[in-house]
Amino acid sequence: MFQAFFGQSYADARTRFITAATQQQCALQSYVNPTGSGVSGEVLSTDVAYFGSDDARALLVLTSAMHGEEGYCGSGCQVALLNDQQLLDHAHANGIGILLIHAVNPFGFSWGHRGNEDNVDLNRNFCDFSKPLPDNRHYQTLHSLLIPETWPPGPENAAAIQSFIKAQGEQAYREGMMLGQYSHPDGLFYGGQEPAWSNRTLRDILRRFGQDRERMAWIDYHTGLGPYGHAEKIFVQKTLEDYQRARMWWGNDVVSVVDPESSTVDIGGTGMRAMLEECRQVPELTFLALEFGTLPMDEVFLALRSDRWQAGRGSVSDAQRSAIKEAHKAAFYPGNDDWRGAVIGQSRTSLLQALYGLSNR
Repeated sequence: MFQAFFGQSYADARTRFITAATQQQCALQSYVNPTGSGVSGEVLSTDVAYFGSDDARALLVLTSAMHGEEGYCGSGCQVALLNDQQLLDHAHANGIGILLIHAVNPFGFSWGHRGNEDNVDLNRNFCDFSKPLPDNRHYQTLHSLLIPETWPPGPENAAAIQSFIKAQGEQAYREGMMLGQYSHPDGLFYGGQEPAWSNRTLRDILRRFGQDRERMAWIDYHTGLGPYGHAEKIFVQKTLEDYQRARMWWGNDVVSVVDPESSTVDIGGTGMRAMLEECRQVPELTFLALEFGTLPMDEVFLALRSDRWQAGRGSVSDAQRSAIKEAHKAAFYPGNDDWRGAVIGQSRTSLLQALYGLSNR
């Protein structure tokens, strides 16, 4: 049954989401991205569904596709919740509204990229652009190695990257890759030079729906890091009180981004800042990034690198471009029932825990 929750494309996922939200009589609103159309000519839209009373004192927010092609997972979890009457009834009975934001980055979701229409990684874009942007010196060294002139990269490329790791350390390589960079618009994890359309849209949505709430929780769905099918519960906030509450809700396996065992690094400019800044009047804010593992990290990085390589070149054969796109999708959305089943089961557990946390007063 859970297979029906997942779309085969962005357009299909959007249809499934809107259909499920309409059946639950959710309040629906669409924010159309003005920069172009989807891969099949479809409208690119961030769609918002709200379930619950307008005056609900607590709010649970779920977001999908902050990183484009990762949206298959988050969309499937959102549609699954809209088909889970028991959880919806629990939320309603306990005065909790549910806000589902589908396809934060509709361009990347449709076209099969992690970044948006300007190659911006949205989870590095929520910065104060009035101040100097971070300088990722490791990325500046790595850029030409990560996106070489020819693809696939040869053994000398792998040797050069290993030489960097040997000289600078594994952590320097991870930070160079993942922290975000603001110097190479055609590169990986590019944070942009101004707030992206999706950034501004998400802020507007949270500001509107965060009014007059006493408590808010936000689960942001991601894929690509960690063991296959495992949901890593990533804590991004910084205060001890928030960390203790997150572990009380979701368990002692909640991992802070500053912990060595985290699969990610302590990133600046994440979407969480939109909630902290636009909903600062809410007394209690709780954020969790739910990251589902897919392939080994080296394979995920290789898929990211190949997608950026082909996106910047017009002289790529159809066969090579197709193979690269297929590998990129598999890195963020394995089309296997065991993986989808693991995703839905762990998502439901995390949602139930969040609802109990919001209602336990």
